[in-house]
Amino acid sequence: MSGERDQPSKSAIFRARLTSTLILWAIVTSVFVSQNAWAFVGLIGLLVILGSLEFLSLFRDCEGRGARVVGVGVGVVVVLVGALSFVLGRELDLFLLITLGFVLVVLVSFCWQFRVEIQGRESVTAVSDALLGYVYIPILFGVFSLKLLFLPDLESQVPGAWLILMMIASAKFTDMGAYVTGSLIGKHKMAPHISPAKTWEGFAGALVFAQIAAWGIWKLGGPTLSWISPLHVAILGGLMALSAVAGDLAESILKRSLGIKDSGALMPGIGGVLDLIDSLCFAAPVMYFYLVFSDLVG
Repeated sequence: MSGERDQPSKSAIFRARLTSTLILWAIVTSVFVSQNAWAFVGLIGLLVILGSLEFLSLFRDCEGRGARVVGVGVGVVVVLVGALSFVLGRELDLFLLITLGFVLVVLVSFCWQFRVEIQGRESVTAVSDALLGYVYIPILFGVFSLKLLFLPDLESQVPGAWLILMMIASAKFTDMGAYVTGSLIGKHKMAPHISPAKTWEGFAGALVFAQIAAWGIWKLGGPTLSWISPLHVAILGGLMALSAVAGDLAESILKRSLGIKDSGALMPGIGGVLDLIDSLCFAAPVMYFYLVFSDLVG
């Protein structure tokens, strides 16, 4: 009984979540208003580093830490080198850099296993974990956020700032819509084997809230986002909602398979940095590839 009394109430959790959310949006807004490339890449780089450290902490009780450190370390270096090249205006083949990093992770993580005794699949699993550590946060979130930030051909230090804002707003409003709607009227479980709290009613709310965010940012962006037609705004809103939900469920798979509730405790009511950017890890590449393959950008 005492354990149940020690659990925070729903209202306390909501207040903590709201406070953390307001602080985070204040940071994002400050960076956006600055329109300074260093501020943007600094925030992206910091989130990549903190999120990657949390990723390593999730596996703290698992074998193969050395290989995972290699994967995460190479990924962080790729993001930081890519960020510097963008800010300094240097011509850098980012695809070549990512491929080089991928090869290095495979080679070095396999070589790392030479020093330990082979125990079933653990050695191969360590290499797989290293590749996941390389791709999951540094590439999916870090690299593709940078690609979006410098994607449009506009006269600005950060030509894709409004795209980043649209991605973040749509993804976070997806989380908000799912949380609010699910808490109020959620009854039908969406994926109880992965995340018991998620419901189909919450998913419907997520789709609606994502559209509100996408259209709101598009309107606020004015001429800066005029190259995106209303049809593409609606499609992007839907894609951001779907990818954000998928990203959240992907992290739930990771945490549940490792027996972890939250990736960290940096943000009360939310959890860790990885809990914050899990949806963006899927939303960033989805937005980038949609804009490229739909010929909205060159």
